[in-house]
Amino acid sequence: MTRKVIRVGAIVMMVAGLCVSVSQAEWPRHTARPKARCGIPGYDYRLTSTTPAPTATAVSLTKVNVTPAAVPGQPARPITLMYQLVESRIQVDHCFLSRVAVALHEDGSYQISFRADQNPQPGNDLRSPLKPGEKLNIPLQTSHLKRNLFVVKVRGFAASPVRPEQPNLALGAPVVVEFPVQEFWVQNGEPVSKSINGYSAAVQKYFPLIDRIEVEFTYR
Repeated sequence: MTRKVIRVGAIVMMVAGLCVSVSQAEWPRHTARPKARCGIPGYDYRLTSTTPAPTATAVSLTKVNVTPAAVPGQPARPITLMYQLVESRIQVDHCFLSRVAVALHEDGSYQISFRADQNPQPGNDLRSPLKPGEKLNIPLQTSHLKRNLFVVKVRGFAASPVRPEQPNLALGAPVVVEFPVQEFWVQNGEPVSKSINGYSAAVQKYFPLIDRIEVEFTYR
């Protein structure tokens, strides 16, 4: 009897072991191995190998009403306001923005005009951002750069002083409108003149309140 019990016990253990091994082989383990992907995820990565270019900002003079006089017997013309910067040019390293002017109309339409230069060359160009006899003198070596991407932002302010004593610590002026200026390329030594026309509901809404224009400029 003892031998039979031992044999039966051994058989039971063997069958149990086989069941366990089969169950482990066939049953899912609830684990998954991720598939390899080529490339990097589509996150907002930014290059850090180079130092970002500085940003220059300029504010306009007081707005000027340039509305033409009404013709006798005709209705009054829509009011037009003109804004020009305090500085004649905005410079960031070897890149220049000059002859900036903004015109706002009572009906919400606007015009923005300026000239952009990358490594301007001295010469007889009366509209050049360089002064007569002035040569481009910056510590950076930029003559090898064929082009740069210009980034210009134009905003309309209300109740903004023209020249606070400490601009970096001055109170923020209300921004009532920001104009969409698309980024653009400027070739080495080839000036680009821009004239941007558009319509803004914010200009029409806040037209009487916009007393200054701010221009922010940098390059890539």
